[in-house]
Amino acid sequence: MDSEREGYTFLWKIEHFNCAWHRRGEKIESPVFVLDSLERTKWRLCIFPKGDTTENCVAYYLKRHQESKGPNAIEIEYELSFLDENSTLQSTVVLKDSFMQGQAKGKRQFIKRDELFSSKDELRDTVTACCRIWVSGKRDLRSEVIYARTIINVENCSFAWNIENFSKMALLERGRAYEIQSTTLEDNLVTLELFLTGHCGEESINVCIKYHNPIVKFFRFNSFLQDEAGNRIDCGNLEFRVNDLKDGKLVLLVSKKMLMKKKNIYLPNDVLSLNCECDFSSKIAFEGIERIDHGTFTSIFRKKTKTENRLDDPSEGITDALRSMYLEELFCDAELRTPTKTFSAHKSILSARSPVFKAMFTNEMKEKIRELVEITDVDADTMHRILLYIYTDILEDLCLETASPLYEAADKYQILSLKSKCSAFLMANLTVNSVCEVLILADMHQDNHLKNTVQDYILQNDKTIFCSSEWKHLMDTHTKLAAETMYLKYHKD
Repeated sequence: MDSEREGYTFLWKIEHFNCAWHRRGEKIESPVFVLDSLERTKWRLCIFPKGDTTENCVAYYLKRHQESKGPNAIEIEYELSFLDENSTLQSTVVLKDSFMQGQAKGKRQFIKRDELFSSKDELRDTVTACCRIWVSGKRDLRSEVIYARTIINVENCSFAWNIENFSKMALLERGRAYEIQSTTLEDNLVTLELFLTGHCGEESINVCIKYHNPIVKFFRFNSFLQDEAGNRIDCGNLEFRVNDLKDGKLVLLVSKKMLMKKKNIYLPNDVLSLNCECDFSSKIAFEGIERIDHGTFTSIFRKKTKTENRLDDPSEGITDALRSMYLEELFCDAELRTPTKTFSAHKSILSARSPVFKAMFTNEMKEKIRELVEITDVDADTMHRILLYIYTDILEDLCLETASPLYEAADKYQILSLKSKCSAFLMANLTVNSVCEVLILADMHQDNHLKNTVQDYILQNDKTIFCSSEWKHLMDTHTKLAAETMYLKYHKD
């Protein structure tokens, strides 16, 4: 279809789509949108994350609302698609149908789930559905772009689960337990129990997942084995809708026998160390129409300049409002005092973005009583960048000199998305001169992913780096870390 043609465009972002709890045959519905020039008919999109009939295919429909105004039947041309992270149309289908009130039409097997989340987009957790609507021969049709958003409420947590005296664990022994607590509900949500089972002389390591709170609808558990050098080995994952199972069970990809053979590597001091990552979703946190723009479809996808980049962002309005609240210090009820500057802020926003700030302002700590947080180890420039990110999700003018202190502060206050962005920037901008500094940073904060990436870079450029003054300084100040990295080089060879 001609993208310049007069008509309606409906853009619907679904955040945390990967954590949707919907089974096969269960749908997520968009907010209702009204098409004024089409006799004020009401419409919505319906997406089946696990498919309508086929679980590995996403189903996608346009539905005319049951209480829609207008004629009994209305014939339209429409295009259904998803957009990738570059706002490029993905898996497009163009259809022409007549819709009665309450009717839904589209494509049952619209796109395979693994195509929607291809390998290059494996970290992508937001999908954008796009629907364009035209009517043949209608000349007074408006051109409008309607932005909507649905946010699935998701909590994430990561932790180290250390199983002491692992070699002494016996079959059918009562499981070693770990409680996962919600940061928002202040309640135990899930209990993990590790135990051994035997089959054909092999002792398998099992993790039983028991949930306690009925509000949890979807749970995802990823497990990794950590060796003495801090490297992570995938041990398996499990995801399930809580209503489908009373308890979940994961058999790890490593056995007790395998670990015991290399206990000096995997069981230092007879401790099994598992790195665990969990996601659980509970409800739809937000859904609604965010704004309506007048203009043609192609204006959304024109090549953007740096100054234009935020104009087409559906969250522009709320971002600007929060930025103003921060910069103009409107209705502030807390202060953050660095050695050279004091910043005014809002306890509710700080608490929503950082569990550390939340603990300060909800528990009986001096920060709650005085409404003042003394921050002695963060400079004023870094503090400003943190606050700007907390309020707007924007990182301004990031460079190597600012990324490291921002990374450290993000880790301290557990602003995980900011830490992840700083880590990604550091990994993408490694140089011979900066690599030692980043290696120390990763080691200090026990960031194994960043550390492994840095060490790989060092091994790829070993002749230059091992002869540099920065490396000689590293050997003087962090002897063990330098030796560990050089060991990887010669162990690999």
